[in-house]
Amino acid sequence: MQFADAPVARTRQAAIDGTLAIMAGASAPVFNTIRPLLDHVATDVTHCGDVGCGQVVKILNNMVLFQTVVALSEALALGTAAGVDGELLFQTLSTGSADSFALRNHGMKAMLPGTFPKGAFPTDYALKDVEYALRLASYTGHHVPGAELAKARMEKARDAGFSAEYFPVLSRVIDTR
Repeated sequence: MQFADAPVARTRQAAIDGTLAIMAGASAPVFNTIRPLLDHVATDVTHCGDVGCGQVVKILNNMVLFQTVVALSEALALGTAAGVDGELLFQTLSTGSADSFALRNHGMKAMLPGTFPKGAFPTDYALKDVEYALRLASYTGHHVPGAELAKARMEKARDAGFSAEYFPVLSRVIDTR
């Protein structure tokens, strides 16, 4: 019996379109065997190392995404409090070095219009993933305060009743002094 892990990233639409990103963990021979299958559903397939490494990369992908969404929520709160239009802020950030998938998808499509549908990567799922990253940090002897902050923001969103809403809803629970 051979094993591989092949978690996916990107959006529901990417799954429909066959443009997912897949991070695979497997021996080289197993990866070479399954690669043609993975290519049918993804435009980006990466062999990340042995079994388990695909999941590590996926968890770290999500950890970085969550931290970016926290940064975007803080930027939006600060910018609008200082009188800058949120849409102008995010459009301008998208033309500079702050541009990212998180900004264009989670920031512009969810945070700006305040649209956080249920069933679209809910806060509870995101919280589970960031906890996996924190567990990995513990196993490897690392301290990751950015991930801890993302977890705290998600817990605050969950505790405010947003556990089933799309996780960028954490932007609704940004602290003021």
